[in-house]
Amino acid sequence: MAVAAWTFGGRIPGCLGFAVYRIDVAAGTETCLPALATFPGQDATAGRDTSNDPVQKFFWKDVTAKRGGSYRYRIVPMTGRPGALTPMAIGSLTTNIVQLTPEHGVLSAYFNRGILATQATAKALHSDGDLAKMKDELLNRIANPDDPLRSDLAGDMIEALMTLPKEAAAKNGEVWSALYEFEDQELIGALKSLAGKAHVILSNMPGKVDNARTNDTYAAEREDAKQAGVDVIDRMTPSGHIGHNKFTVLDIGGPQAVQFGSTNWTDRALCAQSNNTIIARSAKMAQAYLQYWNDLKQDTEAGGGQGKQTAALRGADKAGPVRIDLEDQSGQVDLWFSPNTPRSRGKDHSNEATPPDLAEVFSLIKAARQAVLFVVFEPGEPSIIDAVAEAQKANPSLFVRGTVTVAKAAEDFAVAIKGDAQGDAANAGLQPGHQVPEDYRVISAMGVRDPVGVWEKELNSAGFAVTHSKLVVIDPFSDACVVITGSHNLGYQASYNNDENMAIIKGHRPLAEAYAANALDIYDHYAWRWWLSQNPDQAWTSLKADDGWQASYFDADGRPTSAELSFWLESTSAADALPSPSDPAFSSRQQSSLNEAIAQPPAQPTPPPAGRPRRRIKTVSHATGTLRPGLTAPDNDR
Repeated sequence: MAVAAWTFGGRIPGCLGFAVYRIDVAAGTETCLPALATFPGQDATAGRDTSNDPVQKFFWKDVTAKRGGSYRYRIVPMTGRPGALTPMAIGSLTTNIVQLTPEHGVLSAYFNRGILATQATAKALHSDGDLAKMKDELLNRIANPDDPLRSDLAGDMIEALMTLPKEAAAKNGEVWSALYEFEDQELIGALKSLAGKAHVILSNMPGKVDNARTNDTYAAEREDAKQAGVDVIDRMTPSGHIGHNKFTVLDIGGPQAVQFGSTNWTDRALCAQSNNTIIARSAKMAQAYLQYWNDLKQDTEAGGGQGKQTAALRGADKAGPVRIDLEDQSGQVDLWFSPNTPRSRGKDHSNEATPPDLAEVFSLIKAARQAVLFVVFEPGEPSIIDAVAEAQKANPSLFVRGTVTVAKAAEDFAVAIKGDAQGDAANAGLQPGHQVPEDYRVISAMGVRDPVGVWEKELNSAGFAVTHSKLVVIDPFSDACVVITGSHNLGYQASYNNDENMAIIKGHRPLAEAYAANALDIYDHYAWRWWLSQNPDQAWTSLKADDGWQASYFDADGRPTSAELSFWLESTSAADALPSPSDPAFSSRQQSSLNEAIAQPPAQPTPPPAGRPRRRIKTVSHATGTLRPGLTAPDNDR
């Protein structure tokens, strides 16, 4: 997915939106991006694009571009009337080149398309809006390795989780995994193909099988893997503790790489939750994870198959972090493993010490200068929610956006900042004419509950988790950027009681930009749905037929009022847009007066008026994603 953001220096009189064209750099071709949202009275027929139904935003996401390609985007202001739009005389903007790849040096980042609450999925599940039938059909289809819906929702995640086992099989290597949920037959098959060269510490998960309670939900899959020759070490944790890891180390004559993140080995994790994973081609990181694997094995053996989390394990974890300078000098990583406190949590939480891993996380959040973005499941209390709220209160201009599954986490954020100053009030006009409550910055995931306009009712979840990623991005457009991810749910419970891993990746800007794009893609998708739930009688249903939509982004003097637009444009503070070759008004990278250019392009370019921002444009990307509606109005959902 690529994100393009732009500005022409303020409002553009007469502009009804933008046609967005993707330029394939290698092929030399230009394609107008598809659209779905229409003007009033128009039908959302197949084949429409943004030259007919323009983008009424100053940033846009392209999910139809193919992974591995290099692209530019051309942004064309459109004027006229609905059904008869023409390009404006002020010309177009062309972005920097962006390459869609998961690879960022030794670190490769993967994201699935596991959000169910999309119009594409609603249309794919033939149930006439019956959510129970939609769920049943979904679960059957995502369990089938040959079903295209499974492939679409999983994105590149299946490939990511199978990469290291496949490499081990091809190169006579071994893998060492620590796993929690263990069900997907395609993934398990990759371990079976290795037989005795696949070593798995498999924890138990309490749950139900055939409506009967069990302490080991995946007992059948556990036994099946053993019968196939997989070296499975049973690690049974007591109530209140979970073996929550999901990592795999590749060993070919020594540790070579490690895959880690939020993704469990189930079809729901692949296809029905938002998840992420990283493959680190770092022998140093792989060695650290392999040492932790051995520590877990020793702890299990000392407990006779039980995950006792002895003093030896806790002491080794507490001694962290394992600090690693990446081999390609792209950044530094602090690795933390859990449990890392002297003992597990008691019933009295009033005087709990902050765990050492979260102490570092909270300190980094406190030091944020530009932005904190996050996607979590259920962090519990205390957690990063408290730290982010404190950072927002201390710095009201900090750009904060978060998405959670459990509504209480969003409520905790709202309570923590209640009574504070206006904060990020710049976004109060995101929905024209309506005040957005302050807690819009951290929202719970939800789908379209009732049909509205062309939007059908959506299935929001196929279980409990909706946003299952555990990720935080801090100041992604600075050299001090931070990405935090792993299995850790980012709350005290995980540090005190669980087997967990957490990577704090510092200074790796390409990775931070990819994670920022993913975090805001997820937030934007749910933000409009959240707003719709708050204002069901004021639903957005179509594009505006005049230029009034721009009031959401700029005030009457041309100053930006959209915090998200300002955030994206901060990614290129020193870079102007490249004007298109046919744009005579801007041929020297200097902007003439916007209103004059609209009326009649001058023969020679003139400097921008005092106080008028120069035109700017930027693209960032992550390798996979899906186009989803934003807060101002729904984007063109695929």
